Amino acid sequence: MAMPGAVARSRFGKRSVILALAAFAAGAIAIAIMVAMPSDASQLVQNIATAFFMLVFLLAAPLAHITGAVFGVMALARSNDSRALGLLGIVLNGLSVAAGLAVLVAMASTIGAFT
Repeated sequence: MAMPGAVARSRFGKRSVILALAAFAAGAIAIAIMVAMPSDASQLVQNIATAFFMLVFLLAAPLAHITGAVFGVMALARSNDSRALGLLGIVLNGLSVAAGLAVLVAMASTIGAFT
């Protein structure tokens, strides 16, 4: 039980780092599934693996990284949170979002080669 007048410790910095690491792990699992899938796998297995890969890389990971970056900023702004973890979360999540945007730009720049 907290003492009267005691300020509860906020955990946004910790959550920011956890979200970054969880998104990295989900991405690693999705890539491992795509790489380890045998070339003679059934069409259903290939479709499920591709759907999982797209779900992770197009929806879950970007959402987790953006939320993690926001949590990191919130940790920096709060006096009762770990600023070091907030900064680490911002860096990890920000680098991942920047890398994802760089991949999208690289992919978009090659569209003209296929037309």
